[in-house]
Amino acid sequence: MPTPNILIVDDHILFSTGIEQFLQKELNAVVVIVNNPIEALGMRLNEFDIILVDMDMPEMKGYEFINKARLNYDDQKYLIVSMHRKRSLIKKAINSNVNGYILKDDHPDSFIEAIKTILNGSNYFSPGLKDLIDDEEKQQILLSPREEEVLKLQAHGRSMSEISDELFISLETVKTHIRNIKIKLDLDNKADVIKYAIDNLLV
Repeated sequence: MPTPNILIVDDHILFSTGIEQFLQKELNAVVVIVNNPIEALGMRLNEFDIILVDMDMPEMKGYEFINKARLNYDDQKYLIVSMHRKRSLIKKAINSNVNGYILKDDHPDSFIEAIKTILNGSNYFSPGLKDLIDDEEKQQILLSPREEEVLKLQAHGRSMSEISDELFISLETVKTHIRNIKIKLDLDNKADVIKYAIDNLLV
């Protein structure tokens, strides 16, 4: 296997440094670490064989980074490395055409297998995510883009009137969106809405 050129986009310095040393040892890889996804978007991403992306970064979520990066580098290979196994986040990653998704508590052998599989032209998803990906009957209903906007604003403490003004929609439309959000996600109150938004990296 040729020496792979790998970019790590992860805001956790200790973790990314440990991964760098591991990849250098196991794959003899050339590794570059960038702790800010916005900075990474300014790089020539096509110079790398694969890009490892953390899902939860303060400046930008992993799937958002991939969506933006694909505007200029659609053929690039992206692997999300994350501690999150929420069905809604896996769906967002898949929708970004990610080439793989592994968990930070996966066995190191799985990590190497994921990289080799992707570099060979196939996709790789953690065995720990199999049930979430394959079990369509248990798939969580996803919110529409507008419902996500409303949920984000409500989780940030905006009133229904403020949401109406900010999104340029009527108050009745806001009420309808909030009602539909609660029905879709089986939420009872605003505290539940905020918890859902935090758990699913919407705030």
